Amino acid sequence: MGEIQIQKVQRTVQVKDANNTRKKVQKTYGKIIYRKTLTLDDMAEHIMKHGSVYTEDVVIGVITKLKSCMQEMLADGHKVKLDGIGTLYPTLTSAGVENAKDFSATENVTRIGIAFLADQSRRSMYKARSMREAVNLSTSVYSELTGEDGATESGNNGNTENGGGSSSSESGNGGGPVNP
Repeated sequence: MGEIQIQKVQRTVQVKDANNTRKKVQKTYGKIIYRKTLTLDDMAEHIMKHGSVYTEDVVIGVITKLKSCMQEMLADGHKVKLDGIGTLYPTLTSAGVENAKDFSATENVTRIGIAFLADQSRRSMYKARSMREAVNLSTSVYSELTGEDGATESGNNGNTENGGGSSSSESGNGGGPVNP
């Protein structure tokens, strides 16, 4: 399918030793090297190149209409599920009050936003296992700390130089820092 480039980065993390005391150690994690953010025009051009019978302007029109309709439906409190992609849904944060009759949406709601849950169906590309099987990982030998830049190691179907096994860390973050 594609190739995700991984940069090696070093981080100082705290771990507990055998005596249950904390100590700082250096660990190396992986971080995705993002190529660029694709715009609506970029995606429309890409869709057109995949043999679409629709021209780029038609694809842009359909996506633009989808976007405005999704905004309308979300603002009306609907969840919007795009099969094979995921579900967008409105969320809110509110300040709590002791007595229910004192709650006011205008005064106690502090934030309204939209959340996204990637499709988790059995055949979904967005499940972690499917993603790992569908992409090649390319580990760029580069350290943010030292600035070293060297050879690139590639792995097919998620197999990196450590054999493709899953990693974990004592810092409890499931394998290391991720990009925001």
